[in-house]
Amino acid sequence: MSNYCKFTLISLVLLTTGCSYKGSIDLPGLYRINIQQGNVMDQHLIDRLQPGMDKNQVAFILGTPAVIDPFHTDQWEYFYSMARESRNPRRRHMRVHFIDGKLAYITGDVKVTDRDLSDPIRESRTVDVPKRIRRDGFFKRMFNNLPMVGNNEPEIIEGVLPEDEELENLDNEQEQSEQ
Repeated sequence: MSNYCKFTLISLVLLTTGCSYKGSIDLPGLYRINIQQGNVMDQHLIDRLQPGMDKNQVAFILGTPAVIDPFHTDQWEYFYSMARESRNPRRRHMRVHFIDGKLAYITGDVKVTDRDLSDPIRESRTVDVPKRIRRDGFFKRMFNNLPMVGNNEPEIIEGVLPEDEELENLDNEQEQSEQ
């Protein structure tokens, strides 16, 4: 075999074995970033959840859910993953169940403890979460202000309709002509 064929054969063997390696190469001085995804689910946040909370209160504590199934709107799913320096990632999954818009129970790989919430380490204040009032968006407001689409009803000012003003003007003109 010629040197060219030997070089090609060795190169192909090295390339194919290099692509099939299933692990991480720990080179000294090589920096690997921590990758965090999803909602952070600390135990003190999970302990703050109480049965009977509405959806706004749960979203205030845990954040926006990762998945709201359109077929099961009374179930919210939260995921969390943290991969540190190419080691096995730490993963958590939690499903929050609602009945009639109120928190009923929690499933997944998290545990709710019965610890006192007035723990001095995690002392917090009670926060009332206001109801969310939805306003029309910019484009909907602009669309409704178009003359052929939006509200074209006459504006009532101080309880007087435009037709009433015309009738009063006619009555006043008739009275003046009679005098």
